[in-house]
Amino acid sequence: MQPKKTQHRLPFGSDATIQDLCTKYGTPLFIHDENSYRRQGRQALDAPNAYGLTVRYAMKANPHGMVLRIFDRLGIEFDASSSHEVKRALAAGIAPQKIQLTSQKMLDRQELKEIVEMGVIYNGTSLEQLRLFADLYPGHVGPLSVRINPGLGSGHNKRTNTAGQGASFGIWHEYLPEVLAMAHRHRLTISRLHTHVGSGSDWRIWQKAAQLTLDLARHFPDVERINLGGGFKIERMNPERSIDLQKAFRPVKRAFEGFAQSTCRRLGLEIEPGTYLAANPCILVARIDDIVDTGAGGYRFLKIDASMTELLRPMIYGARHPIRLLDKGEAVSDEYVVVGTCCESGDIFTPKEGDPEGIDTIMLPPAERGDFVAIMGAGAYGSAMSAKNYNSRPICAEVMILADGSDRLITSRQRPEDMWARELTD
Repeated sequence: MQPKKTQHRLPFGSDATIQDLCTKYGTPLFIHDENSYRRQGRQALDAPNAYGLTVRYAMKANPHGMVLRIFDRLGIEFDASSSHEVKRALAAGIAPQKIQLTSQKMLDRQELKEIVEMGVIYNGTSLEQLRLFADLYPGHVGPLSVRINPGLGSGHNKRTNTAGQGASFGIWHEYLPEVLAMAHRHRLTISRLHTHVGSGSDWRIWQKAAQLTLDLARHFPDVERINLGGGFKIERMNPERSIDLQKAFRPVKRAFEGFAQSTCRRLGLEIEPGTYLAANPCILVARIDDIVDTGAGGYRFLKIDASMTELLRPMIYGARHPIRLLDKGEAVSDEYVVVGTCCESGDIFTPKEGDPEGIDTIMLPPAERGDFVAIMGAGAYGSAMSAKNYNSRPICAEVMILADGSDRLITSRQRPEDMWARELTD
């Protein structure tokens, strides 16, 4: 790929606006944009479908209550990956019936009863999970979902692939007879079927998985909805290569129509985007603390006051994020490695694409200490997945640019003493 000759553009706001917010709230700082969240939500809700569409936000991407409430007001529902996320959504004011729990963790009997009896939709992801549900609720006729591993997965790297023989997510498709036998024996009405191919997945694999899931649905006469989970690919570095929902969903719409013609069953479609909805409406802004180099033939490093404690994706995935030097014009001339402030050699923001062990560079205008750097596409799996408090670094602040252009602090900056307040002394 040829290096860019100009800087990446901000997804919202201006250099001056972003710098003013950093002066007001300090750095590092996550800056969210309400209008961008709304735009992404509306685009997802407008995806082509045959017999009704439910957009279910994968809240693990960014579970902040303000973000959840923006999506809730649009009519988007939610997928929680743990009982803790269920409680977090409820605390944000989300109605229980809008939440589906898809948990890797095996809940105990009391946890499961509390969640189901408040109206949360349960999605069984293993035979043992389904057995526990059947023991507690024989004859259950309310919403009940089962997650099947269809044997086909995809992701932007191996660590985000959630299906196939190398993934523990869902009930392996060859065990379908056991699922059906259990449902029959305990008089369970399985009304929803769920598959998930992976985060940032290739939409062509997602289309193929859609047909596999519809084939599975033929064995479940009570299924009314198909949830085709999977993160729809957002290309942070090259947005033009991101998924086109209108194009990607048309073949799936035709597949649902074909299923209806052959079975006389009109199934609703659910999708489960996280990154698509949350990535680009948020940026992480930091200040350059220092500039060092490793001599002739080496690298020049921009040391910024953000790190893996705010954004871990580059370190664990080799993920690249667009980076912009604020208030320096558009032309680029100098080559830099951008690194975080933690005492870890892997704490870099410019790894080789898909290679966390590799170092790459980015072209920027000439940089100076004190300049602001914006790291884009930080809303999904940013603050939510970071290595919080490593090196005893306080959790940073977050601000939301509201729809009317005003700003609001939505997460306060942690005080250092808060980190050790929970430690018990002799």
